[in-house]
Amino acid sequence: MAAKQKTGSAAFSGGSCRAESMEPVLPMLLVPVRSEAIERLGSRAQMHREQEVLGSLTAAGSLQVLSLAPGGPGGGGCCLKGPFGHFVWEDSHNGTSTDKPKLLAFCENYELLIYEFNLKDGRCDATILYNCSGKTLQKLIEEQGVSISLLSLRILSFNNNTSLLFINKCIILHIMFPERDSEIRVLSCFTLSLPTQTVNTIIDMQLCRGVLFVLSSLGWIYIFDTVNGRNVAHVELALYQENVYNKQQQEPAKISSFTSLKVSQDLDVVIVSSSNSAIAVNLNLYFRQYPGHLLCERTLEDLPIQGPKGIDEDDPVNSVHNMKLTKFSFQVDRSWNAQLSSLKETIKSSKREVSCCTSWFQDILHLESPESGNHSTDVPSCAFLPRAMMHGQFNFPQKAHMKTSDRGKAWKLMHLSEQEEPVELTCMSVTGFSALFTWVVGMTGCTIVLWDLETQGMQCFFLGQKCIPIDNSGDQQLCLLLTENGLSLILFGLTQEEFLNRLMIHGSASTVDSLCHLNGWGRCSIPIHALEAGIENRQLDTVDFFLKSKENLFTLSSKSSVPDQFDHLPPSHLYLRNVEELIPALDLLCSAIRESDSETQSKHFSEQLLSLTLSFLNKQMKELCIHTEEIDEHLQKAVDILTSYINELRTFMIKFPWKPTDTIDEYNVSESVSTVKESDIWEKLSSEEVIANAILNNKIPEAQTFFRSNSHSAQKLEELIRIGLGLVFDSLRKNNIKEVSELLKNMGFDVKDHLLKICFYTTNRNIRDYLVEILKEKNYFSEKEKRTIDCVHQVEKFYSGRLQGNLQIRSFPRYWIKEQDFFKHKSILDSFLQYDCKDEFNKLDHAIALNWAQWWDQPMQEYILLPRISPEEYKLYSPEALWRYLTAHHDWLNIILWIGEFQTQEGYLSLQQSKWPPLTVDVIDQNTCCNNYMRNEVLDKLARYYNC
Repeated sequence: MAAKQKTGSAAFSGGSCRAESMEPVLPMLLVPVRSEAIERLGSRAQMHREQEVLGSLTAAGSLQVLSLAPGGPGGGGCCLKGPFGHFVWEDSHNGTSTDKPKLLAFCENYELLIYEFNLKDGRCDATILYNCSGKTLQKLIEEQGVSISLLSLRILSFNNNTSLLFINKCIILHIMFPERDSEIRVLSCFTLSLPTQTVNTIIDMQLCRGVLFVLSSLGWIYIFDTVNGRNVAHVELALYQENVYNKQQQEPAKISSFTSLKVSQDLDVVIVSSSNSAIAVNLNLYFRQYPGHLLCERTLEDLPIQGPKGIDEDDPVNSVHNMKLTKFSFQVDRSWNAQLSSLKETIKSSKREVSCCTSWFQDILHLESPESGNHSTDVPSCAFLPRAMMHGQFNFPQKAHMKTSDRGKAWKLMHLSEQEEPVELTCMSVTGFSALFTWVVGMTGCTIVLWDLETQGMQCFFLGQKCIPIDNSGDQQLCLLLTENGLSLILFGLTQEEFLNRLMIHGSASTVDSLCHLNGWGRCSIPIHALEAGIENRQLDTVDFFLKSKENLFTLSSKSSVPDQFDHLPPSHLYLRNVEELIPALDLLCSAIRESDSETQSKHFSEQLLSLTLSFLNKQMKELCIHTEEIDEHLQKAVDILTSYINELRTFMIKFPWKPTDTIDEYNVSESVSTVKESDIWEKLSSEEVIANAILNNKIPEAQTFFRSNSHSAQKLEELIRIGLGLVFDSLRKNNIKEVSELLKNMGFDVKDHLLKICFYTTNRNIRDYLVEILKEKNYFSEKEKRTIDCVHQVEKFYSGRLQGNLQIRSFPRYWIKEQDFFKHKSILDSFLQYDCKDEFNKLDHAIALNWAQWWDQPMQEYILLPRISPEEYKLYSPEALWRYLTAHHDWLNIILWIGEFQTQEGYLSLQQSKWPPLTVDVIDQNTCCNNYMRNEVLDKLARYYNC
């Protein structure tokens, strides 16, 4: 993701945004999305809580829905024309969740529509499940005794087929949409008790955990319980002016300038923002300072004394639960453990901040309305967001210099200096500790601002112009955006290595590997305790990722990861240090293999762990041999360490040739290998037959042991594989593709890739054509390769000496050809493919290697074929190649014929009647290869035509 960090400037006057005080910021790409799909979206987007899909309203009112499913094309979606005024995704985490997300939207005339989307196989198909016209909606309201005309509508929530609607800025309508043949039903309807003349001043609202917050331009925030419509509290924003001016000596912003609000999921902080400033109101402290603004305090007799379900009323647990509701300090449980626990809680509570005291909303009878889920405990689950990624992403350390007086302030201000260009400051999310904003100044681009409510510090991250913020509901303060590359996440307070290490421990290695590949990150150094956790939990992907992260330590040509104090050491010494640092991890792997190998139920895990470790060690030995010409004492020690582990682990291999138990240590090779079961059978066969039998029956180690006893060169694996490949070629001559596939597979080759290599590099026409037929049936060739094969067949047909007698090929004197190397392939093909019965060499059936023909581009293919075709086929070739060919050979007769038809083409001669390809002035100008005399003749001919 192309993004750069923007340090503080004079524009940030309310908080610290200096580079030296900034915590690390980590941007990452989660899902790549095609740029054309992003360009169709509006300025903001809203993501579904559980499905990989988001929606966005454009300026024209259309609703763009974009699928982010991992298996999709990365930008598949659909467009709903509308025009729409507002939409909300269904939140069904309390009900039965399906793989088909739904959304509720309203369009012109206040018609409500429920859409369902099918996201399978990368599709995004929309279906209308239900629609409710504006007249029907108004009729439902009138049936509840409220007579109005629809002037405004806002969807507050859509959950489990029910919805809360905010109508005309004063009416809350709770409806349930029909299922099957039933009708739409009203669950509740009431008018909010707003002061007179306030309805027309409402500019923003938010529903959070069943509590509705309404912002008025007059400087008030009204808080309502959506279950019964009761006004539970209000906040007077005008009170902050005196507080800010007296304590911070800053000019307060005008109340009328605030246009939006955002409430935290814990209902403890509300953010009110304008174009250049924002106020954070700690509601717990505010209502302690102004208790008269809290209108819903309950008395003790109002409290519902009811014990937990499943607990007997005489049980002490029930008594403890009831005592917590009555505010009494009497301790029911008088045991010693209970007394210690009580003292511990008392000590803890004495250290807590004022903000941790009793919440202001504890006296609201219905904190959660039926349509809202328990947001305080639920975490949104997205397929591309690992759970470990969604906890603790903003890691602000505790600041020792933070003033004690700042911690208990109910009002906090973030002010940005005035800008000449249009400015838009929008709060994306807020918690009790921080708030996240997007700040857009004119056409300069978007900046992400993280405001720490405890320290009043700010962190800024500049993203550029192509940035779409994503609104996502839930507890987690996720900074999700759509950039020009796709869906991205920004983490504050974490470095790349810290994040990946944490994700490795709490997530999975496959997720870490995918993120590193997607963002182009190099493999970081994974701690050994992550490897230990992976082995303990049988997570082979973690072990594999750990070993891959250590591969760079063994590449002498790469930059060493050793600290700077060791830079003066020679490379071989640094290499030895890297190997020695890996000894604890190798010991851990060997110990795990040894322990799991002794247990029958862990045998499979042991084999997989052994394969990963041996592959890693063998690769490092290979890299060492490639990058080192001479081994010194340091490299020799490193080799000895690696070899010792390889020798130890080889004893756990399934087909390792064990020494017979009844032999003594002083045994020779011939005595130890005589125990091979197949020795009696193999003694009667030739070496090729032994190797074929061993490979086909997966007994290569036994065959090596057999050949070692006979002092045969095939005891070496390289020689055995070489002979095996010769057997593959012999089987291809017999057209035995089944045996060929089995031989290649058992020798460890990729059957498809190796057959393609043989097909493209062999000059044996029978084998090549046989493989072409087999591989075509399995659709292994690309379109380009298919065209190459067809071209080779044509070349062999035209240049074969057997066919030359049947073709009337006109020859030209060599001095007529201007470009002597223009057809340099012709002489080679003539000498190689021509057939002469007197020539013993040419009696063989030669063929062109397909790999050679792969380097021929389209013009070159035509140059090769043109000398061997008849004039009737000229129209099938490109005019550029044909004109170069004719002019290079000074074929004046055909040139005149072509120019004549070119003149006829200008007279609208039909393509069916044409015998030549279209001829243009550019073709003549750029592809003429004749001498000056003929060039002038051609120009004169064309000039006479145009003068006519």
